[in-house]
Amino acid sequence: MIPDDTFIFNHSGALRNFDDHEARLRHLLQQDVMPTLEGGRHLLCFCQVCKHPWYKAGRQAYPRLTLEQLALLGAALHIDIHSLHLLPRALCPICSTIYLGGIFSVEEYPQHRGYRFLWESVSPHHIELLAMICRLEGLALDTLVQMSPEPRKDSMRDVCSVLAWLETCPFPEPIRAYPDDQCQQLDRRYPPENLVDGSVHHWRGYAWDVPCPPLGGDVQVSLAVALPPSALAPLTSLLLSWSVLARAMRTVL
Repeated sequence: MIPDDTFIFNHSGALRNFDDHEARLRHLLQQDVMPTLEGGRHLLCFCQVCKHPWYKAGRQAYPRLTLEQLALLGAALHIDIHSLHLLPRALCPICSTIYLGGIFSVEEYPQHRGYRFLWESVSPHHIELLAMICRLEGLALDTLVQMSPEPRKDSMRDVCSVLAWLETCPFPEPIRAYPDDQCQQLDRRYPPENLVDGSVHHWRGYAWDVPCPPLGGDVQVSLAVALPPSALAPLTSLLLSWSVLARAMRTVL
């Protein structure tokens, strides 16, 4: 039944009435965010830097859409293309490459538990870095690796707060290196790009628990890098890389 107080139903209490996860996503992102076959979602975004809409399909990105392409996407995803300001904000690949030296993406774990950050360089060596930060709540590393983040729904201010925290994250103790089975799980979930010479990269990384005020409690931090099978992944280098990246991301976002 519709409550007598329509303000509660239509505004502050609206999300509580969307029990279905897909319905909540459609409401929050203002479009039909259909899953792709290889993982991820179809999503039309708006770049806050160049002020252009762009299309994301899983890990594939398509910036600088033509009017015809935009009209087709609007029809397919049920978007009012005359209200692009309502689209979720995200750096397009072109602006991300110009300002961050690679393609940066952020997704959100369910129930506002944290974020997954991915950065892919555009250099010939094609470096890939992954950061997963999620509230503990009994969370094991196996579970974190297998969790499916969704398109970001939080405000960019919340994302920047976590990036600012990651930028100054102290050297952890104790830490856990990824065992082989978790590296393989990451390889399947986020397949690293192979280089032009045919060499195959695999994820290697570390995890630890630490308090994170922006997320309201203890979190599990997991940092990983895609490397050739025989290469090492020094934790110090990973921490420094993410500290530099987090600072640059906050500046642009």
